Amino acid sequence: MAAAVTVATLVCGCSSTMKGGRNGTGGMVTGLPPGSGGAVGSGAGGSAPALGTSVTVRLVPRAGISGMNRVNFAVPLAPGQLADAAHVRVLVGAAEQPALRRALARHPDGSVRSVQLQIDVAVAGESEVTIELGTAPASGGDLAAMPVASTLDPEDGTAGPRVWALLPARWLAGSGVAGPQVAEADTAGTALDAWRGICDYDRFNVAAFLAMQTDVAVWLFDRGTTAYRGYVRRGNAATLETAYRETALYRARITGTGAATRIGVAPDDLKYHYTQQLAIHYLLTGDDRFREAAEEVGRRAASLWTSPGYAGGADFWTERHAGFGLLAYVWAAIVSDNAAPEFLALADAAVTAYLALQETYPAGYADRDARCFAHSAEAHGEGYGYFGCSPWMSAILADGLDAYATLRGGAQAQAARASLVKMARIVARDGRDPTGKPFYWMGVGTTQDEVDDYHEHWGESAYVVALGWHHGGRSEPALETAARALVAGLAEHGTAPHIRSFNWQCRSAVATPYYLR
Repeated sequence: MAAAVTVATLVCGCSSTMKGGRNGTGGMVTGLPPGSGGAVGSGAGGSAPALGTSVTVRLVPRAGISGMNRVNFAVPLAPGQLADAAHVRVLVGAAEQPALRRALARHPDGSVRSVQLQIDVAVAGESEVTIELGTAPASGGDLAAMPVASTLDPEDGTAGPRVWALLPARWLAGSGVAGPQVAEADTAGTALDAWRGICDYDRFNVAAFLAMQTDVAVWLFDRGTTAYRGYVRRGNAATLETAYRETALYRARITGTGAATRIGVAPDDLKYHYTQQLAIHYLLTGDDRFREAAEEVGRRAASLWTSPGYAGGADFWTERHAGFGLLAYVWAAIVSDNAAPEFLALADAAVTAYLALQETYPAGYADRDARCFAHSAEAHGEGYGYFGCSPWMSAILADGLDAYATLRGGAQAQAARASLVKMARIVARDGRDPTGKPFYWMGVGTTQDEVDDYHEHWGESAYVVALGWHHGGRSEPALETAARALVAGLAEHGTAPHIRSFNWQCRSAVATPYYLR
């Protein structure tokens, strides 16, 4: 059996004020040794560039907006970059500006994960402000906080803020705010630029989504996170608008609390329950409503995924459900101000169950080093009649395990990453047909597999294998070769013919360049 992953005793360093009006330092998970975890996206050997001590933010008003406006935004930060949110200066030219400064959450090492800023701006077209880190303001002074809702029109954020704040892609990617990413410009002209031809953010934008929003399928695979990762990779206004508005549309449908939370879209289906987009939105805006929504959706996900283990046979289990359940807990823990231990306990229990499944099934499968999360096709809702895995759905679970490991640190992280290496080995070895194309369903302990009639899953298998190569110490040439071959197949054959296809291909797999650079 796999090494046990148990619930550690954690203490939440909560905000200094109560729910409903925080002005404190944000939640911090303590009880982890310094350096045992990092930003989601700062895994061992990661290739994100080091960030400097200043960043230029471009302010873009919506049409018709002028005059004095309170502008609200947040600047995400890498681990160790900023210890105290008070040590941030906001400059227009050389002039310091009064500002609200607030830490939104903390990395496991105690440093600020993101700092919320509010400034008053006389809007007369586009402008720029410079954010300097590490020095206390000398003359700018402080502003009293205004509710984020007062900077939006309408207040629920479904049309965005009155003034957009755009950060550079390299800063966003380096911060890890949306997980491990590399700016699109940094892969231009290389083999790792394959996703540029698949992830058409302009075609599958908020306007396209709004035209189809009554079709539940277009909500699948966490549209908000898909678009936010696009914004992180591109740093442009159009992709930010898609991410911001669609995440706000998701939150606007949420009602209730705890297990009684309902998301409005497929409310009883776990695979539509997403905290990640809500958490990213909070880290880029400081809008407390989205942090609270992440907590409630995380609790609802737990009520829908009460038994994350697999009992064999037809016991329902898929990598997609397992992945979205784990992601719901991890990202709620990342931003929670007072309930991180609750969500980490849920994540610990889920990972314990998943690793036990990986080591157990199918009965008699003897390879201890190359294993996916094998379950019967019947448990997956398919009639193939044998045990196997979905290579493309495995990308969702891999995303969750990777984020969990980075947040958790220690023995739990080692066990999760070891499981990713095992999965990469079997997908690289057994998960492709003779032409190199990934199988739709990969048999385990059998010579049977299911071919894929389409070319919409190259990237997910590339991601799974690249993750394993990276977390295995980049020491297995066969994994690197397989991952790069899958990326090449994506570039040559890949297609995203509709919104749902775009959503699944541009959500997890766009992190592949981070692991192969």
